[in-house]
Amino acid sequence: MPQHAGAQSTPGEYQVKAAFLFHFAQLVEWPAGALNGGDASIRLCIFDDEPQRQELQSTIEGKTIGTRVLHVLVINEVQEIPGCNAIFLSRDQARRQTSILRSIAGTGILTVGETSNFLSEGGMIRFHVDEGKIRFDINLDAAESSHLQISSRLLLLSTSVIRGHTTERGR
Repeated sequence: MPQHAGAQSTPGEYQVKAAFLFHFAQLVEWPAGALNGGDASIRLCIFDDEPQRQELQSTIEGKTIGTRVLHVLVINEVQEIPGCNAIFLSRDQARRQTSILRSIAGTGILTVGETSNFLSEGGMIRFHVDEGKIRFDINLDAAESSHLQISSRLLLLSTSVIRGHTTERGR
């Protein structure tokens, strides 16, 4: 039975996405006090029912960003999100995406997702595949409303940057 190419993941797709997540954490500046946890870490959260959880964790857990360590936290409930600095919502999380994005809007948590409506629902960075390559778009208004500063380098690497009702093409 044929499958739609967009619905399946290619080998290594989530290793590449994990590497992007690591670089996003390097190129985003959180608001003052947001990263002042006792363990001096950046906490990227994923849900326990995320099918690609192991691949994401094994690729980036424990990597350092300056003086901070990136930790991948597996969460079970939406109530645990306030302990996160970033959250990844794959297309498998589509059923809860809208309520999550609404509940954490403006809180200083970087949101990264995959669904086609992720940015229009208030997400900040959306992965998509274009000609077999993983690309990303940025909703700059959503990031700025959460007091996150996205590096100009990251903006230049994006396929597009959405600001207000306009879309600027990156690369």
